[in-house]
Amino acid sequence: MSKIRIEDLKEFCYNALVKEGLKSEYAEIVADVLSETDACGTHSHGTKNLHNYIRKYRAGGIDINAEPEVVKEGPAFAVIDAKKALGMIPSVMAMNLACEKAEKTGIAIVTVKDSCHFGAAGYYANMAAKRGMIGISMSNVDPNMTAPGARGMLLGNNPFSYAVPSRTNPSVFLDIAMSNVASLKVIQARKNGDKVPADWIVDKDGLPTTDPSHYPEEGAMQPMAAHKGYGLSVMVDVLTGILSGGCTSMGGDIVSWVFELEKPNNVCHTFIAINPGLFYDEVPVAERVEDMCTALRNAPKAKNATRIFTPGEIEWTKYAAAEEDGINLPADVEDSLKGLAAESGMELRLIG
Repeated sequence: MSKIRIEDLKEFCYNALVKEGLKSEYAEIVADVLSETDACGTHSHGTKNLHNYIRKYRAGGIDINAEPEVVKEGPAFAVIDAKKALGMIPSVMAMNLACEKAEKTGIAIVTVKDSCHFGAAGYYANMAAKRGMIGISMSNVDPNMTAPGARGMLLGNNPFSYAVPSRTNPSVFLDIAMSNVASLKVIQARKNGDKVPADWIVDKDGLPTTDPSHYPEEGAMQPMAAHKGYGLSVMVDVLTGILSGGCTSMGGDIVSWVFELEKPNNVCHTFIAINPGLFYDEVPVAERVEDMCTALRNAPKAKNATRIFTPGEIEWTKYAAAEEDGINLPADVEDSLKGLAAESGMELRLIG
């Protein structure tokens, strides 16, 4: 497994995007989101996708010249029209705006419409945590998941994340989608000729199946915890697509960002920032969260268990290792980056 330094990966992404025609300011944003995501070990949403973002620019599914715009706002809210930009650009803009408003109001919410895939939701929640706030981020996506009693791809597995400052680690955070498992795991099982657990997907009739050989042409992902994941996915669509006046997963206007490169993705995002100092200022929030984490880590262990991790702790451990020794690149990520490097005539500075 090859490695790459965080800054070298960031520079590679930046140069590739600028070479494609994206303005420098926006290329820096996208490069930071993708490389930081890889550093945390979330490779499915990091630089592996850079080449396909560029392909989507070329196919016309993303507007490389888009300038996201605040189209409506008040003291504690705003709506941003992404204008078909790559999702990282309006998303960073939105969370920064939410934090600025929350400094004065205590809590603020900013929604984004007409956007594209924004990468890992956790990046944006952690933007707020770095400013001493509680951050929440979410997005609707193209239909890939069923609902209890339904068949076929009915709604998105709509990712959701929160982050809150802590002491031992920069934050406590969670970044999840509402399906039981990522669809890429099902696709990989199909490639390997393996069976999958019965709670991962349903077949064309809407019934649980262990056979992934017809996915994704037929069937759909199952929501996590059945009706619970289904209900939370609907909540995300309400707070993103409906609240912003944009598209919903169930409305028929959101298409896959990667399988239909020539078409706009049309997803919507929402970002919430909460300023805990305006609610309670006797003790800094990071200290109270650290006390909570200490209680969790020191709780009685299950038989044969040696460690209780707090949410986000594994990701921050990977990030610290990446800062010290570089990011470990899985083979599929390395292949994607090398393919882009060869196509663009750029150097990819790997370690080892």
